Amino acid sequence: MTDTESRRAGQAPGLPSLPVRGGGPTTNGPGNGPGAAATLPDRLTALARMTQIGLARSGQDGFSQRLLLDSEALLGRAGERLRLSADHTVVVLAGGTGSGKSSLFNRLAGADFSPVGVVRPVTRETYACVWEMDGADPLLDWLGVRDRNRYARSSALDEGERSLSGLLLLDLPDHDSVLSGESGSVNRLVSLADLMVWVLDPQKYADAAVHSHYLMPMAGHSSVIAIVLNQVDLLTSDQTTECVTDLQRLLDTEGLHDSPVLVTSAITGAGLDGLREALAKAVTARRASTERLSADVDALAVRFAGYAGEPAAPAATDGGEPLAEAFAQAAGVTGVGQALQSARELKAADYVGWPVAWLAGRLLRRDPVRKARLGALWDELRGLSAGPAGPQRADIDNAITVFADKAVPGLPAPWPATVRAAARAQVDAVPAALGEAVRAALPAENSAVGWWKLVAAWQGLLLGAAVAGLAWLVTLLVVGIFHASRHAPALFSSVKLMPWVAVMVVALLALGWLTGIGCISLVARAAEREREKAEQQMRAQITEAARRLVVTPAEQELSIYRRFCDELAIARGA
Repeated sequence: MTDTESRRAGQAPGLPSLPVRGGGPTTNGPGNGPGAAATLPDRLTALARMTQIGLARSGQDGFSQRLLLDSEALLGRAGERLRLSADHTVVVLAGGTGSGKSSLFNRLAGADFSPVGVVRPVTRETYACVWEMDGADPLLDWLGVRDRNRYARSSALDEGERSLSGLLLLDLPDHDSVLSGESGSVNRLVSLADLMVWVLDPQKYADAAVHSHYLMPMAGHSSVIAIVLNQVDLLTSDQTTECVTDLQRLLDTEGLHDSPVLVTSAITGAGLDGLREALAKAVTARRASTERLSADVDALAVRFAGYAGEPAAPAATDGGEPLAEAFAQAAGVTGVGQALQSARELKAADYVGWPVAWLAGRLLRRDPVRKARLGALWDELRGLSAGPAGPQRADIDNAITVFADKAVPGLPAPWPATVRAAARAQVDAVPAALGEAVRAALPAENSAVGWWKLVAAWQGLLLGAAVAGLAWLVTLLVVGIFHASRHAPALFSSVKLMPWVAVMVVALLALGWLTGIGCISLVARAAEREREKAEQQMRAQITEAARRLVVTPAEQELSIYRRFCDELAIARGA
C-alpha cells in the first residue's frame, strides 16, 4: 500500500486529513521482489534444513536450543497453516478492555455476533466471522474457535463486500483480561494470524502492555500489522491529529515503520470504509499468510546468521598435503627408506659380492658384524611397520590440530569445534594406517632380485675357474721342478705354460673382483631407486590414509557449513 493509499484508507468521512502511515500488506513479500528467486516454500525448506543441521550441533557452544525450538515451532505452524484452507486469510482484532474492538468487529460483520459489555466491556472468548464459509471449518478448528462462536457472512447479502470473500475475521479475548488463561490464548492466536489489527483507544493508545509485550517484539513483522485508533468520535480534530502523531512516533521508535495507522469510530462508522479497503487488499492479494510466515522466516534467518558469519568466511582444507607430509614424518618415511636401502645393499652383497672378499670377511670376523647390522635394520623396519608410537603419536595429534585450525579461519561457533571433532574422530586409527602404509611398501625380508642369483652363479663360475687355474699352476710347478712324471702330458708338465696359467688365474680373480665392484655399484643405484619407489608408495598410501581418516571427515563438515550458508541465503530470500 502506498502512502497515498494509506491516507485514503485512514481518511474517514467527516474527519480531518491526517498524516496516516503507509506500508500495509503488499504482494511482494520478503524474497519475492524483483530479481529474487526464493519462494516461501523454498525459504521454509531452507529453514528446515538449517534446523536439521543445527540440531546435530546444539548444546554448549553450539546452536541455541531456544532458536532451534522456535524454528521447529514455526515450521510446524507453517506446515499446518499452508495445508489448511489457503483460500482464507486470517485477520485478528486484538486489543485491550474497552478499546471497542468487539463493537468494531460487529460493525465489520454487519451483525452483533460478538457480545459487547455494558458495565465492564470484556471479551471472554474468541469469535469468528467468515466471508465464504466453505472449507473454513478445519482452519477454525486449528485456530481453536468454538462452533457456537462461528458466524458466516454471505457476500450475497452485500454486493459491495465481494472483495472480502475469503476473509476470516477473529475477535480475540482482551489481552489485559483478568480472566485466567486469556493471555495465553491471545498470544497463541496472534502468533497464528496472517494479519494482525491492533485496536487502541485514545486513552490507552500508549499502553505499555501492548507496546512492550506485543508490538515491540514483532518489529520485524510490521508489514503484517495494522494499527487502528478507535473511538475517535470522542476527540476533536486537533486531538485526533495529536494522538495519531504521537502514536506514529511511538511506532517509529519501536521499529514498526511499515505498519499503517487507521482512525475509526465503531459508533459513527467513521473510517470503516478505509479499514474494509485495507482488509480487502489483504484478502485479494492472498498474501497475508505469506507475508506473516515470510516475516517469521526473516526473523529466524537473522538469528541463524550469527552461525554463518558476516560475510561467511572461506573454509578449505588445501587438499591436506601439509597434513600428509606431517604424517609421513611421524611414520619416519625417510628413515624407513634409508634403512631399506642399506638393508638391500647388505643383502645383495651375499649374491653379487666377490666370494673371496666374503671369505676374507669370515676369516677376519667382519661377516658376523655385517649380519648383525642387517638383522638390526630389519628389526627397525619391522618396528616402524607396526605404526608410530610415543612421540610420533604426539606428532600426529599436533598435525591434526594444525590442519583443523588452518581449515577454519574466522568461522563462528560452533563450526571450529565441529570441524576439529570431525578431523579427530578417527585419530586412534591413524597409527595403524600409517604402519600398514609402511609395511605394504617393504619387500620380503629374505627376498632376492633375480639378477642377483645370476651374478652369484657367474661369480661362482669365475671362482671355480680361478681355483682350477691355481691347481693347474701347482701341478705345472710340481711336475716341472721335481720332474715327478716324465710321461705326463705337456699340458701339465710344460713349465712354459706357467706364466700363461698364472696370468689366467690373475685375470679370473680380477674379473671376479671387478664384477663384484660393478654389481655392488649397480645394487647401490637399484637400492636407491627401490628406496625412492618405496617412499613414493608409502607417501601415496599415507596421503590416502590422511584423506580418508582426517581430511574427508573435516571436508564433509565444512561442506555442511557451506550448505548451511547457502540455505541461509535462500531463507533470507536470495
